[in-house]
Amino acid sequence: MSRKMIVIGILILLTACSNTEKVDEAAVKENMSEVEEITNNSDVDNVSPAENNTFSLKEIDINRLNEIKITEKDGNRVLFDDYLSATEIVSETEAVFSDEYYDTVRNSSQALYCDGFDEGFDNNLIDSNISDMEFVHFDNSGTNSFSSFESPYNLIKKNTVLVLEGTDESSEVNVKDIVYGYCVDNITLNCFIRRNTSDTFDVIIDPAYMYGLPIYHSNATCCDYTINGLNIKADTLFLNVADVDGALKDTLMRSSSSYVYAQLTFGEIDCSYGVKSGYNITASIDDYKLITTDTERVLTKSFMFENTEDKNPEMLGVYNTLMSKMDVLNTESTLGITLLDLDFDNTPEVLATRYSDISDPSYTVYDTEAADVDIYRIENENLIYIGTLYNYHTVIYELGNVLGLKTLEDGSKAWFNMSYKNRSTGEVSDTDYIFTLEGNELKFQEVFSKDKEGIYYYFGEPMVFEESPFTHEIYGLETTSTMYSWENYKSTFGTWELIGKIKQGYCEDMKDSSFNLYSDWLSHTDPNNKSYKLQLTERMISYNVAYLVDSYYLGSYDAIKQYFEYRFLGDYAKPVIYLYPTKQEDVSVKIELNGVLTCSYPEYNDGWNVTAYPDGTLINKSDGREYSYLYWEGKGAADWDMSQGFVVKGSDTARFLQDKLEYLGLTARELNEFIVYWLPLMKDNKYNLITFQTAAYENNANLYITPKPDSVLRVFMAYKALDNYIEVPEQRLNTFKRNGFAAVEWGGTEVK
Repeated sequence: MSRKMIVIGILILLTACSNTEKVDEAAVKENMSEVEEITNNSDVDNVSPAENNTFSLKEIDINRLNEIKITEKDGNRVLFDDYLSATEIVSETEAVFSDEYYDTVRNSSQALYCDGFDEGFDNNLIDSNISDMEFVHFDNSGTNSFSSFESPYNLIKKNTVLVLEGTDESSEVNVKDIVYGYCVDNITLNCFIRRNTSDTFDVIIDPAYMYGLPIYHSNATCCDYTINGLNIKADTLFLNVADVDGALKDTLMRSSSSYVYAQLTFGEIDCSYGVKSGYNITASIDDYKLITTDTERVLTKSFMFENTEDKNPEMLGVYNTLMSKMDVLNTESTLGITLLDLDFDNTPEVLATRYSDISDPSYTVYDTEAADVDIYRIENENLIYIGTLYNYHTVIYELGNVLGLKTLEDGSKAWFNMSYKNRSTGEVSDTDYIFTLEGNELKFQEVFSKDKEGIYYYFGEPMVFEESPFTHEIYGLETTSTMYSWENYKSTFGTWELIGKIKQGYCEDMKDSSFNLYSDWLSHTDPNNKSYKLQLTERMISYNVAYLVDSYYLGSYDAIKQYFEYRFLGDYAKPVIYLYPTKQEDVSVKIELNGVLTCSYPEYNDGWNVTAYPDGTLINKSDGREYSYLYWEGKGAADWDMSQGFVVKGSDTARFLQDKLEYLGLTARELNEFIVYWLPLMKDNKYNLITFQTAAYENNANLYITPKPDSVLRVFMAYKALDNYIEVPEQRLNTFKRNGFAAVEWGGTEVK
């Protein structure tokens, strides 16, 4: 959800409420003693080499730097994987490097567990909460095209520094630390604060207010705090404050040495984090407002309204209804709770997404997970059930469980959903609808459907596709193909792609008005991994419900917008397999995909069995037809490494692909077919970041060919459209040599 106004808005809706972690003085000192004095300011003069360390980056010959490659990981997450020559050497032991292609930050899970109050404290559920959080790219204020971290705050990223160590020029170079950091100014948060014996203050941010603040730790080792004798585990940040506004400092110095719960306005927060050394966070306070001294109530109680006189009655009613009906809404299968005004009367309806299974023997797709969405109207603080949407689960189709707001030709609005069930026949069948809510009735109109004979329908009318031959030339080679068309849409690859383009066009105007129906605070959903509920306390639920209500009424509510489009071509788009035996030979080909095979030609069945000829001709045994290659596409969850590659103007993409594909080892025929497919998708972009992802691709799509070829080339391109040119290290490519029985495969994907 968008939470730009929540920090203030939550105070408007809900008074004395808070959750936070805290540390006793001894624990603070222990935590801080583990933090090396690495401040990582932008001028990068933070770390001095050890006195007796003769190692110096500046004295190492540049040619040797080109050969030193360092790889640092945190579990499966890559922190640094590059040659030192790609970095800026700034001191004897420090090198600045760009981490914009690495996953370095995450949002807080907002987890808080109290000893003696929450079972999650003894069961270490905080480890589970943290492990469910996704690390993403981070750059200044999210302006970089690779930044995935969204925040309402003005975040300024500091230089990231490799701290290295060695003994002399011939020794191995090791990573002593990697130091990240950022600054943020003019930010108001609810916190626990106490006065130290010196003129400083310890501050622990209430984890419920951590949204939009980047954090770096990947486990719970730094999440233990003690607040006024109560031990807690919290996914938050600890700040040491010495800079306080003059008049305000006098007030704070007269305050208790015990923690209190207060609203703090920070002039600046300066955060540094060393992978080996931990956090070092300083801050300045410009304003302070005491909320309560009863920190135990704040930490252990759910959201309570002791004074409701100044609350918006409608907001309060919605909040009370949601909390009182949690037993109905938040069941074991619930993956999302969303507020949307489905009938446009300025009062939200409640949408509860529940995990379900497509239990139909005729449905033969590999994965049968679905997301049924129950819709309720709020009346007199009760929930009135209206109906259910039968949506695809994100595990099958990445954007299945969404609603799009469609503007119709007459100017009215309706909701668009992709259903796995035909509401007229009750059969499991891809059917897309627009619907409206009138009174307590959902009224549906079919948009796209397909019958058992394979005929597509548009608003109930059969879609008739035209076919016509056309000849075109690519780099001197004349090619004759079939053009498939319907109205203004055209495709050279078949009706399966044509219908995808038609649906894409219908959804084009919904890109900025689409709503994801999952709740990231309630469940963990990830493509090709089973979704599951997060373990939340009543307090954690109440805060998130308050955020939900606040963001709907006071914020810029978008229920976490996502691009709403058909990616019919899949994550693995048009991989094609060529076979070149040294003699006529019967060949079996199988794919083991970490995901779902969505389309194949000829039909895959349990693999392909063909007779292959030295010129590449294939005779498919199941239908006796001749083919030039084996085609497939699928949905997968590969982690594409975009840290190295080539940034190419859209207008230069054809020449670039011709040169690189030829260098990699594709023949003229193979590279031309590659370019014919991908060039229309890339040429109009201002720039394309192009990478070749053989290792990641092979890890997620195993290819088994019998008899085993003597040489195999698998070329898989991942590209990302860019609005501006960026600098990236150039990827090193290897040339393929064909020996004996050769098998060649190419494919690709667009990285959003």
